[in-house]
Amino acid sequence: MSPQAPSELITWLEGTTRQQSILDHAVVVGLEWWNDTHQHLPGLPVTAEGQTTGERLLSRQEIFALADEATSDETGTGALRLLWHALAWGTGTRQRGNAKRISAITADLPRRSALLREAAGMSRIDAIAAFRLLRPHRNAISYLGPNFSTKYLYFAGGGNVAHPCVIVDGRVRATLHRVTQDPRFAPKSQYGATDYQAALEQLGAWASDAATVIGRPVAVDEVERWAFGR
Repeated sequence: MSPQAPSELITWLEGTTRQQSILDHAVVVGLEWWNDTHQHLPGLPVTAEGQTTGERLLSRQEIFALADEATSDETGTGALRLLWHALAWGTGTRQRGNAKRISAITADLPRRSALLREAAGMSRIDAIAAFRLLRPHRNAISYLGPNFSTKYLYFAGGGNVAHPCVIVDGRVRATLHRVTQDPRFAPKSQYGATDYQAALEQLGAWASDAATVIGRPVAVDEVERWAFGR
């Protein structure tokens, strides 16, 4: 693990705040695909900027607002609502792979929604245990691999800066590999819990070092956002 934060990360952090880089970070999403084509799904509609139609900006902060319901709603609908929004945000207007993910979930809706609720709750306690719920050996829900399951686990934290889960997708891993040359971050989309833990530890180490350098708290998701963009 490389404990010293890259200079390019320090420069980036000095030019932004967590409000700007995380809470306000928004993606254009296509709402009709969700709310018209798949209107039968529990947990809909997907909303962005308070709207349910058109192409709208969906921010991280809007998705964070759905997190508590994901853990408290015993029907599992809240967990599904959080997942649909996380998928919409993660795929934008392209919806890549979402039809297959939806089919895999609706094929066994009660069990899948219960699993998602359990994982959302566990994400607030133990990142690795939560990851293993969704990927014990292979994906527990077909087509919901680490690139997207870690988005769901991250948003389940509701924006809490101490939340142990962050997004670790292919772009984040690519930056980790480029900077550290650690083989654990070599390109692969289907990775395991030990790889997730290694990424969390590296991102956390950089966040801690960066905070010391720039003189303000740095949340791990700020480092993730930088890594994604690089």
